[in-house]
Amino acid sequence: MNATTHPQAVWNGKTLRDGFIFAADYLQHHRDHVNALNVFPVPDGDTGTNMALTMQGALDAVADTAPDATVGQIAERLAHGALMGARGNSGVILSQILRGFATGLDAAIEMDGRDLARALANASATAYKAVMRPVEGTMLTVTRGAADAARESSAAHPAIADVLRAARHGAQMALDKTPEQLDILRQAGVVDAGGQGVVYLLDGLLRSALGDTNLPDVSRIAGAPGEEMAFLDMVDDLHGEEAFGYCTNFMVHGTNIDTDSARNAIAAMGQSAVIVGDDSALKVHIHALNPGEVLSYALRFGELDQIKIDNMSLQTETLSAQRKAVSARAARPPVDAADLVHDDIAIIAVAAGAGISEALISLGVTSIVSGGQTMNPSTKELLEAVETAPANQVILLPNNKNIIMAANQVANLTGKTVRVVPTRSIPAALSALTTFNTDQSLDDNVADMIAAMDDSCAVAITRAVRDVDLHGLPVTAGQVIGLVNDELATAGDDELDVVRRTMTAAEVDDPELFTVFVGENVSQDDATSLESLLAETWPNAEIEVHHGGQPHYRFIVSIE
Repeated sequence: MNATTHPQAVWNGKTLRDGFIFAADYLQHHRDHVNALNVFPVPDGDTGTNMALTMQGALDAVADTAPDATVGQIAERLAHGALMGARGNSGVILSQILRGFATGLDAAIEMDGRDLARALANASATAYKAVMRPVEGTMLTVTRGAADAARESSAAHPAIADVLRAARHGAQMALDKTPEQLDILRQAGVVDAGGQGVVYLLDGLLRSALGDTNLPDVSRIAGAPGEEMAFLDMVDDLHGEEAFGYCTNFMVHGTNIDTDSARNAIAAMGQSAVIVGDDSALKVHIHALNPGEVLSYALRFGELDQIKIDNMSLQTETLSAQRKAVSARAARPPVDAADLVHDDIAIIAVAAGAGISEALISLGVTSIVSGGQTMNPSTKELLEAVETAPANQVILLPNNKNIIMAANQVANLTGKTVRVVPTRSIPAALSALTTFNTDQSLDDNVADMIAAMDDSCAVAITRAVRDVDLHGLPVTAGQVIGLVNDELATAGDDELDVVRRTMTAAEVDDPELFTVFVGENVSQDDATSLESLLAETWPNAEIEVHHGGQPHYRFIVSIE
């Protein structure tokens, strides 16, 4: 605790904002630990990353609040920012926690521990209502544990710091019990990742109330918003249509950084460099053919943070595919009266990989939101796609189980009519799109698409990113694993053997068609070997192989 700081009994708007700034940074500081708790061994939108990005969205919304803003105003803006920035299921649930927190405070000017307890109780209730089938042993349970402990403490000890201490303790106790409530956590020997994120946020709020804010790199989240926006504006100006290589963004935190030397050296490693900062921190954006070289060099100046690398070649291919599809639609003969209904229905799909995007567009998708596994788009990104769609009725295809909740938030944020077809995979989207009928209404189309989606079978082949033992199947990091409709089915060291066993596990009798999407780093020899395996094992089935270009997954296979 800082020597001049005393535990806080009451918070005003400024101290609430400061508390959340530090809590978000505290979560970010422990992000990798939260990510490591994810049970499933596949590369995905990790919980710690999604929660940290969601909190960044919340902080962006309070960056320019007036110094005399009330706690009610701060909480309301935090909730709205979190909703717009929500990524993944954990991020959406976190946004609902903050929504309930804000509603519980209502128009309060200041808050003490009793107000805090009421806000936490409302936060828990709102989060439970947001999940259609709440499951205990998750971040919902941990939030309720915090709220219950806060309520019990607030009557006798109404100081903010005292109630936060109780809430944090209640959350930790609930977190420790999550393996007893979810068998998958018990098998993996971990606590719930989202619940751990909630504990870190409460711990950060408590430390702020106690004045214990001596963690490194707090400024990376609480930095001057004007500087951040100026940086982003410069970056946007540099992203042209012919982008190539890897768009590399990161921050480096150190001491006595030779900024001129660092700028010159990093800029020489690529193109379109924007490097701002001072001798303690640099924010870097550069287009590089070898991002590893850039990051390796930057490590000599200090610790790296907020690393984000995008393959611009794939993004450009996706944009080109979209434009070709739009041009093709524009060149078609005028539609007759029976087709006019489709003029007011746009279909938006989430996808990663130029080949997959092109396949979706060929089946009628209007536009693509870049994202998927590990790259869960935010509610704001989905909303922007809806708002710019050339129709007043929109169908959203999330194509990933961790994006469905964010997609479901969009309908309440727009004046357009939005329906979500809850596709959990690209094969499910392909099946759904084949049923779209321009002669039908929006809701009739959605009903048919959902029915077709449920009949699809999706197989994915990737590599495990962590050791785990699930349902008696031991998996070692680096092994090839096969999934059937998002469920882990097989693991092994020989890829073709894993493919064969995974297809068998899919239990599809007499398949008629295999549609294979090949990942971005898969060799032609490996793709040919998989095609040969399918042809030999199921000689009567038709096989279509496309370069999907998707990251992380070596093969995505739709079975019909």
